[in-house]
Amino acid sequence: MSILLSLVFFPLLSLGHRLEGCEDSWCNNDGPVIHFPFRLSHQLKHCGYPGFELHCNNKNDTILELPSSVHLVVEKIDYVSHQIHLYDPDECIATKLPKLNLSQSNFRNADDLTVLFNCSEPFTDSNDSYLVPCLGSSGYQVHAVTSTFNLDFLLSGPCTKIHQYPYSD
Repeated sequence: MSILLSLVFFPLLSLGHRLEGCEDSWCNNDGPVIHFPFRLSHQLKHCGYPGFELHCNNKNDTILELPSSVHLVVEKIDYVSHQIHLYDPDECIATKLPKLNLSQSNFRNADDLTVLFNCSEPFTDSNDSYLVPCLGSSGYQVHAVTSTFNLDFLLSGPCTKIHQYPYSD
């Protein structure tokens, strides 16, 4: 499971123009190219917007720290569509969703609704639901549902809703 966030910024510069002293950078050759509005933590502050600071971990992964100390690996930055693709290096992003509140960041969730269900009886995954093994145990399974298609079945069946992301009012 990965997460897709939309960036909330209005570029002041065209993609072809770079600020003085702000060269393209990256944590590893296979990682995303980092330039304005992002900057790596060792670069000058004017090389990126506040809240768009990235850093390299000891594995040379590009890391974005979101509110509540949620650290995710940056898989791709799409500067044209203003989207950033992230994944959890611990391979269980579902454990971080309850802590993730983007209201105090420069990012918005671009993915559809994701609802986590604790299910006492197994059911078959589909295109809009999948098993989250890192949250389950021998007595139950946790499934993530990414559309409203299966919600009625799950709510009326052997499952209990345990979390919804993004939060609903």
